[in-house]
Amino acid sequence: IWKEVNFEYLRNQKLKLCRRISGGGTVYQDKGNLCFAFISKFSENKVNNYKFFNQPLITALQKAGINVEMDPRNNILFQGKKFSGNAQFTNRKNIISHGTILFNTDLKTLRAGLKRNDFKIESRAISSVRSSVMNINEVTDKFSSTQVLKNYLSTELNVNAAYAFNKTEWNTIQQLAKEKFCSFEWVYGRSPATKITREEIEIVIEGGKIASINNEASFLLEGVAYEYTAIKKALRNFPNASKIVKRIF
Repeated sequence: IWKEVNFEYLRNQKLKLCRRISGGGTVYQDKGNLCFAFISKFSENKVNNYKFFNQPLITALQKAGINVEMDPRNNILFQGKKFSGNAQFTNRKNIISHGTILFNTDLKTLRAGLKRNDFKIESRAISSVRSSVMNINEVTDKFSSTQVLKNYLSTELNVNAAYAFNKTEWNTIQQLAKEKFCSFEWVYGRSPATKITREEIEIVIEGGKIASINNEASFLLEGVAYEYTAIKKALRNFPNASKIVKRIF
């Protein structure tokens, strides 16, 4: 996550950072981004077979006059620009293949939120492949809203009935959100060890926490100069590394 998002912008705009269970690159989500998912029983021939899942979607968009295609990275493109990225997750019993459709997303906010930070990052984590993106409503006036697009795709993909979670299922979902998916350990702690460097300051983050700070003479923290040893002692187990980056930088 230290490579993927601009923390200064996320804080200033009060945007929420989440982590999903599937692989793939970073996604910006707002009400103009329509997400879809295909869930089915697991089989080996479905793994990384995005064409198998997405061809009906592509056919439906082409039927609407939008000449889209899938590239080798499993993105869906219009004239070389990406409006849909895809990822998968499986527990070897079931498989979910899911993706995005940028319809009228705020691309200014998307680009600002994913803008590279002005500090150097060293990590074993695999970076997202950055792409030129676009909204579908730039090339068609057939759909007046994401809901109209959703209704059209539901009809074309023969989705005849909506599934409604019952009370027990909602309770399970909310419990998982609270205990796992909103937790610091899930969102930040699962990132590989990372070294952040800006000018003479080097910070090593492990499990989402400050593991070490390089032994320079002194730093400036919120306008007050402190000796390194005092900062190291105060921040050794600071619970939120993103706030540390904010305060030091």
